[in-house]
Amino acid sequence: MLKYPRVIIVLLRRPSTARTERRDDPFWESGSFGCTGCHNRNLMNPKRAYELNGARLAFVQGGPLGFRLVHVTPEIWIEPTSRGVEARWRPGQMPLRYSAAPLVIDNDGATDIPILAAQSDGIHRSTAIARFASAFRSRRMPVAGEIGAAIIACYRTARTNGRIAKSYTDAMPRPPAIVELDRLHRYRTLRRPRQTAGVGRKSCGHER
Repeated sequence: MLKYPRVIIVLLRRPSTARTERRDDPFWESGSFGCTGCHNRNLMNPKRAYELNGARLAFVQGGPLGFRLVHVTPEIWIEPTSRGVEARWRPGQMPLRYSAAPLVIDNDGATDIPILAAQSDGIHRSTAIARFASAFRSRRMPVAGEIGAAIIACYRTARTNGRIAKSYTDAMPRPPAIVELDRLHRYRTLRRPRQTAGVGRKSCGHER
């Protein structure tokens, strides 16, 4: 019997225009998502985090060019941290550039992954973008197996076509106000006990 991968969609919010905006997470280079603790009430709920072991996370970034597939992880495992839990994977690698990543859906209904875009059909929102966001913003369950396989296939093709980001900000529609130059140091700082890390709510990228 064909075994499909378990793929979970993670929507990443647009960077805000606030002067304190960081948008650190995910730490692509370190193979990490969730170490800021900002996702503990939804996808990374510590009480249910064990359910994520062995799944693959498909990160979908919103922006003016629509929702775009910027990264798909290998199978993840969950580690406890002082802030909750953290999804880890190996190898850590840079995502795709937002501007060149596969299109999940835009407001004209265009898509590079029709089987995924169709999952928001029938939701009563005014735009295609809003319908997709409603379908996946708080979802923790994997998509159907054939959809996950299509996502992975599309992503693998995109990675062979020179679309890889050079900076973590390339995976966003615009850079945040605070651009971190030493990402490894920032990541290690965030993983220290809470009183020494100095994390603000603007560090995370997951849509709520």
